[in-house]
Amino acid sequence: MIQNLKTGLAEMLCNGVIMDVVTVEQAKIAEDAGAVAVMALERVPADIRKEGGVARMTDPRLIESIKEAVSIPVMAKVRIGHFAEAQILEAIGIDFIDESEVLTPADPEEHINKY
Repeated sequence: MIQNLKTGLAEMLCNGVIMDVVTVEQAKIAEDAGAVAVMALERVPADIRKEGGVARMTDPRLIESIKEAVSIPVMAKVRIGHFAEAQILEAIGIDFIDESEVLTPADPEEHINKY
């Protein structure tokens, strides 16, 4: 059993609004409106579906720009099992990583099974 599991951020996010954002300006608006965190996305899910369903991890440069612009936690998604994406997010100091089934089938022809 993990004795020192960090739960502070997860507890802080409980019962708050986490806004999906795709630009720095949207992140600022979300913070001003009272969001407890923002989820930095490449595109919103409706646009991903409309454009064929291929999704990727958000560009780390955009995430860094959002982190510089707001004082609330910034979250991002990675594809399930793609630990290299998680390592990139950790390296830039992301606050919370969502291993997302939404991104997993990003490319059915080039998908890498992780089992």
